[in-house]
Amino acid sequence: MRVLVTGATGFVGRHVVKALAQRGHSVRAAGRSRGREGVVAGERVELAYADVADASSWKAAMDGVEAVMHLVAIIRERRGMTFEAVNYRGTMTVASAAKEAGVRAFVHLGAIGSGDLPEYPYLRSKWQGEQSVINSGAPYTIIRSSLIFGPGDEFINTLAGLVKGFPIVPVPGDGKARFQPIHVEDAARCIAEALEGEGFRGKTVEIGGPEQLTYDQIVDLIAQTLGYQRWKLHVPVGVMRGPVWLMERARDTPPATTQQLDMLAIDNVAERMDAVKAVFGFKPRPLQGNIEYIKDITFGDAYRIALGMIPRHIRDH
Repeated sequence: MRVLVTGATGFVGRHVVKALAQRGHSVRAAGRSRGREGVVAGERVELAYADVADASSWKAAMDGVEAVMHLVAIIRERRGMTFEAVNYRGTMTVASAAKEAGVRAFVHLGAIGSGDLPEYPYLRSKWQGEQSVINSGAPYTIIRSSLIFGPGDEFINTLAGLVKGFPIVPVPGDGKARFQPIHVEDAARCIAEALEGEGFRGKTVEIGGPEQLTYDQIVDLIAQTLGYQRWKLHVPVGVMRGPVWLMERARDTPPATTQQLDMLAIDNVAERMDAVKAVFGFKPRPLQGNIEYIKDITFGDAYRIALGMIPRHIRDH
């Protein structure tokens, strides 16, 4: 099958491109701009350029493709890139173009917790994007994922920077917010299998790892992996909002945003603990034992991460 992957050079996208190529598909890897093609270059992969803000750019990108995997999304707003513009209207643009191109399948990567929730703009924009896919008329599958981790991720690497650099790690709130981390290669496998299975059409599927962990437990696992003894300081979310708000305005990529703090009030877990095993037939790898990549973080990296300047050798997208 010839498959167009949007956001192909991003953290998840590059793994999806690799998974599809290994499964024998021909991949058209679409990015917004030139400069990072090397991360997806290879046999069975061709390059394309299109922007979710430019509807006219998708006609050529979709010429001759049979399926589309839409992975473009933002977790923070910056430089005119808003949740509404990218996660909602951008998704609507791509889904409409896919319908017009007559694709056989449209797989969209959503997020667990998405809903018509005005108090959580990110989650609402992801829900709006899902609704635009459902209403597009294209044969769709929506994969709602929990936290995705792996080399090059943002969440685990950012926490690891704080654990590496400081003996006391600030934790927003009570640290009991739950996550179900899934490795990026396992997530890519689920996305690829959802494309291939006709039984997934018209469905929304949640995926997550084999365990549900609290924020505190994730911090402890990171400290254990790095070989450090660290203390956690639980800080009320209301108290953290001020410093985080200032950091948001000083940096394009702060270690956290006020909206991310707010979303800690919602558990980021699938309805089923065994979601991947039940639907896709394999057990995803746990967080413990699979985050060795954080050992590459130096003390210099740690302090840059804390200042909102995550080094490109850690996260290059």
